Amino acid sequence: MRIQQGAAVGHYTILGFLAAGGMGEVYRARDPRLGRDVAIKVLGSAPDADRLSRFEREARAAAILAHPNILTIFDIGTHEGLPFLVTELLDGETLRERLASGPLAPPAAVEMALQLTRGVAAAHALKIVHRDLKPENLFLTRDGTLKILDFGLAKLKPESFGGAETLTLDATTAGTIVGTPAYMAPEQLRGDPVDERADLFAVGAIVYEMVVGRGPHRKPSVAETVGAILHEPPASIEHRTEIPAALQRVILRCLEKDPSERFQSSRDLVFALEMLHGELRKPAAASRGAGAPTGAIDSGAAKGVGDAAPSSIAVLPFADMSPARDQDYLCEGIAEELINSLTHIEGLRVAARSSSFQFRASSVDIQAVGARLGVATVLEGSVRKAGDRLRVTVQLIDVANGYHRWSQRYDRNLEDVFAIQDEIAESVATALRGILTPREKEALRGPETAAVEVYEYFLRGRRLFRRFDRVSIEGAKRMFERAIELDPTYARAHAGLADVHSQFFEWWGATSEDFDAADRASQKALELAPDSDEAHASRGRVLAARRQYEEAEKEFQKAIENNPNAFDAYYQYARTCFAWGRVERSAELFTKAGEVRQEDFQSMILLCQSLRMLGRAQEAEEAGREGVRRAERQLELDPTDARALSLGASALDDVGEREKALRWSRRALELAPEDQWVLINGACLRARAGLKEEALELLERSFARGWGKRDWIEHDPDYDSIRDDPRFKALLEKLR
Repeated sequence: MRIQQGAAVGHYTILGFLAAGGMGEVYRARDPRLGRDVAIKVLGSAPDADRLSRFEREARAAAILAHPNILTIFDIGTHEGLPFLVTELLDGETLRERLASGPLAPPAAVEMALQLTRGVAAAHALKIVHRDLKPENLFLTRDGTLKILDFGLAKLKPESFGGAETLTLDATTAGTIVGTPAYMAPEQLRGDPVDERADLFAVGAIVYEMVVGRGPHRKPSVAETVGAILHEPPASIEHRTEIPAALQRVILRCLEKDPSERFQSSRDLVFALEMLHGELRKPAAASRGAGAPTGAIDSGAAKGVGDAAPSSIAVLPFADMSPARDQDYLCEGIAEELINSLTHIEGLRVAARSSSFQFRASSVDIQAVGARLGVATVLEGSVRKAGDRLRVTVQLIDVANGYHRWSQRYDRNLEDVFAIQDEIAESVATALRGILTPREKEALRGPETAAVEVYEYFLRGRRLFRRFDRVSIEGAKRMFERAIELDPTYARAHAGLADVHSQFFEWWGATSEDFDAADRASQKALELAPDSDEAHASRGRVLAARRQYEEAEKEFQKAIENNPNAFDAYYQYARTCFAWGRVERSAELFTKAGEVRQEDFQSMILLCQSLRMLGRAQEAEEAGREGVRRAERQLELDPTDARALSLGASALDDVGEREKALRWSRRALELAPEDQWVLINGACLRARAGLKEEALELLERSFARGWGKRDWIEHDPDYDSIRDDPRFKALLEKLR
């Protein structure tokens, strides 16, 4: 029975009727004590004692939700045996009423979706799940604010279907969908227990309807709609070119039938929508990216690593908080695993280890790190190992404002280190990119071994290998061999051992023993992990060392297919093509390597050399200047980086700064007098500068020991000025 104007409901005075809904009637009323107008919703039927108790409990829970995107509840009570709610009075229309005039433009839909999801996330943080999100329960105020209605009360609806208490049919036409079934998750329809991911399914259905104008599973009857939700994919929108592909991916991920395939929290969905919201608000004529067209470099290429892309991150080496402070290899290993995992995420730029590891999480200013590395976010953390217990604390921080986007602490057994890494990688990737394809999610699950001890040997080996000097690489060999001894099935250790022997073969003597060992190890790694980009790249390097270039090319291409952001695969493939004499292809691949890792100076400097050989002088100079800029940035981070000084010297000479180039080269030789790369690059520079005797002296220190990469040297024009010298020919003969 409708309440008349002027009647009292509690201490409120009814001013007029507003609307009727599935749960009852809504009135405008006056609160005389506070002198404000409110809305009163009186439920349509008298509940039993149990339902009344639940109503009161859930109303109180909803009342604690103080959020701008959730309807504020002021009071509860009963009127003539019927429960009522007192809420803020809204001026505007429901989303259902708004959609009656047609779908929304994607930017407006994303704005509304973001408000909706922020409100949902606030409720989920308090363990409150709505379970009846639909356009009828979303209100748009005249100032553009979206409000979620009836939060936490949907389960009180008297109608039920299959154990779920939110199905409603049209009162006049049986079987016609009015609302709720089209927004219910499959598990909710089946009567299974539901969690916050059921609300995310509803969000996906609502956003789909916002931009398409109809629901994703709309059918003529309730039964058919339910069947479609349970068994059919959403109606395709791939052809709707006006709907950005990134928005389509967000929607479809929300609508996954398996809850484990959806966003795993409303917070993750908020991050995805925030990124999308920022992209859609950019001017249509977006600025060029940091990369350059394949095979070419222009003055805009890779400009300003400091100009951070929204989806960019640096992972710092984790701080060692262990009592003995003896876990640096584990701290660096976990961070490096995260870097490797995150490179599998399309559209996410990850700062290279060589750059980000110049900073230590315990003593840096995050904004300074972001400015130096050109990233929008920084991941830092700490590791504490005590016996078999491990505590890992991690924070994802926005460089712009210093706020934490996400943080977590893991207190686990040491054997859970792999699961911890996987969880961190997926949480970070979701926070930054929002959309993870099944392939990306699988790629984020790092390969693991059954024994943590094996993993620790592997990490120690990889840490030593990164140093590049012969003594360290000998140590890496022992570590990888020990890991394999403990677990012969650990593919990554075999791949690491293959890289060690390839390094020995390429640069330190080219013995058949090293090649055979590299060959066996790389084949074993592929046998154990046929889909690993690391294994394929290692195999490619082995084959290239024996000049089996066509077979090597297939392996590098497979590595790139498995991970389109695999820098090492592009870089080694490019070097292989140069040694093969396919200089134009090497230029294309060095360009791609420089795009994948935008702070890498090596690829740009070697690109300069390839372009120079192709007669593309202007492009070569531009690549050289970019290489110098990157090398200078690296030297700002680490002034003792002899490789940056050595290769940077070559690039400086390419762009006409010979005196500075020679200064850099001399400094590199002071820092690393026995490093074969420093020796060879120094010789190349001096050969170009006409310093023939100095060049030959440096080559003597390297080539006389049989160290060097002959097929590269045979195609390198830097040696042209001394190529006919008998001493050079004699030295070249010492290289196998």
